[in-house]
Amino acid sequence: MKIFLLTLLFSTASWAVELKFIGPCSDKFIMRTQVSEDFQNVGELTVATLTKFGIPFTGSAEGLAGAFETPTGAQAMEVLSETEMRAYGWCFAVDGHSPDLYPHEVFLGPETQNITWTYGFAHFKDGQWISQCTPAYTVKPAKLCEDSTIPVGL
Repeated sequence: MKIFLLTLLFSTASWAVELKFIGPCSDKFIMRTQVSEDFQNVGELTVATLTKFGIPFTGSAEGLAGAFETPTGAQAMEVLSETEMRAYGWCFAVDGHSPDLYPHEVFLGPETQNITWTYGFAHFKDGQWISQCTPAYTVKPAKLCEDSTIPVGL
């Protein structure tokens, strides 16, 4: 996985949204930028920004399955035991709040200051989903964070 650090400031913009992505191995961002273009919703802003910077991703304005070479589908499952697993994926928050909506359903306005995408997991144990969107860096999944090409703790 490559680490991206993009900080673009548009001094002429009267309204800008900070967009950050936090990966699986550290609470530090792997990408951060200021977006001053107008977008209706989180999904459109996210897809347009990833596309603009050539960041590989899987998904659409309706949801982000993978980005920055993170695994998707069966590759994003971590079986811990016969009754416990973690399902990894990307979760987002707007101004610190994680809405119970898809990205294309969360509309942006002048009051929107930041959008943070975090690579996280839903935790399944003993027949129940017991959490969702827990940041992956809290457990640093071995198959992602022990790879010598991924800097841990940046």
